[in-house]
Amino acid sequence: MSKRTWWRRLFGIKERVVPHQTTADPTRPDLREFIYLDEVSLLSLLSSQKGEITDSKSEQASEGSEASIDATAGANPGFIAKAEITSRYQTTNSSTIQTSRKATVQSRFRDLHEIDGLRIIEPVEVNSPAKDIDGLKKAGNLSEIATTDELQRGKLVEFRVRLGADPVFHLGTMVSEFTAMSEDYPGMFAAGGGLATLQEVQPINKILQRLLAGLVPIRATAVDYVVAEIGDTEYIVHKGLIEGIELKTRPLEIVGVTEQEAYWKDLRRVLFSDAEFTVFARISRPGLHDSWTPVKLADLFTEVAPNFIDQINAAGRVPFGKPAASDSADSPESKLADALTRYTSAILNDLDATLTPEQETLLALSIAELKTRSASVSDQTSAFSLLTKRVLAMVGGEVAPARALALRTAAREEAGLSFFPPSSSLAQANPNAPKDLGGHAPRLLDVDLVAIYW
Repeated sequence: MSKRTWWRRLFGIKERVVPHQTTADPTRPDLREFIYLDEVSLLSLLSSQKGEITDSKSEQASEGSEASIDATAGANPGFIAKAEITSRYQTTNSSTIQTSRKATVQSRFRDLHEIDGLRIIEPVEVNSPAKDIDGLKKAGNLSEIATTDELQRGKLVEFRVRLGADPVFHLGTMVSEFTAMSEDYPGMFAAGGGLATLQEVQPINKILQRLLAGLVPIRATAVDYVVAEIGDTEYIVHKGLIEGIELKTRPLEIVGVTEQEAYWKDLRRVLFSDAEFTVFARISRPGLHDSWTPVKLADLFTEVAPNFIDQINAAGRVPFGKPAASDSADSPESKLADALTRYTSAILNDLDATLTPEQETLLALSIAELKTRSASVSDQTSAFSLLTKRVLAMVGGEVAPARALALRTAAREEAGLSFFPPSSSLAQANPNAPKDLGGHAPRLLDVDLVAIYW
């Protein structure tokens, strides 16, 4: 303590407050609060770098002293009498101090995070943006620009992201919540066939929850990075590096599954708020992808039900429509007619077939008839199935079920057709309406998440 501080405390003199001055120490480590942490992955990664990891450390110190005095007195051998005296004095003083320190999982993450050279991509600030494409390619830091070939399985990455749940999990959560509310307040969902729709969707939702098996699929958008294609090579590029450069880019999304038990916060507080966090992850599939499967048990059912998982994934990508007048362009009937028309064109394009004027007229009449089947999931599915049979009967050929599902899903998304009746309370929640990406669909980086924090 300085003399100035001592005198101020002695006489109760307060320090003069400087306006707009912070007392925070900029040299201290960043504050880190976890919302998700996979302890098994963390310890495995840390032990691979440091070898044996002890659970606790013990320190012991002791001090001791001993003093001894010996004295002997005796007569000469010539004397008759002989005397001998021995005196001994001993004293011992010892003290023992033992300290035990136990490492927490947060401190172990800090140990792993401080190891240099582990992450190929980590949050950085770009001070000098590239002036042109040639300068962009010469940037040597992978945290600024990295090719997809450098995204190898097992590499560690760290991104700032806007965190969100995959639409499949979002759909399941919403259906579960609305089902619970409908049981408490049935009158609220009685109008417009809302209860019937919930009863129809609930079995699918229960199967979905069983297949997820306690896993929460995550889909997060990178805040600082985008994907750019330069020539024949695809890059992950820091936004600060390409300021001022005319470059066509696509969003980068980080996808992966997390364990529900490993969350340290309520899922509703972190997955549905679109808040920014940092993710620390390990690449599970090399390179970038256009799609992924959030339901990881899909491969188990490939042979017995090849289309089931695709149908669940497709349901998560279709919007939950809004109320609209039946005669408007946004009505369910109009959207179903639009989707059926797009679906017909897609099938004909796949089969490389054309229709005669008479066949076009017949299909137009069929679509006008089938567009009334928009009230429920089963009605819409039957409309697509019946239209498929009529088209194939006219032009011949065959469409594989998986391909038909893909074409049907694309038609739904383009037309904005909802699975749910718009008059129900369920349909009025519209969190996942598809956005017009204008050919800028995101690229996906599939990872195993180790930690999510801020």
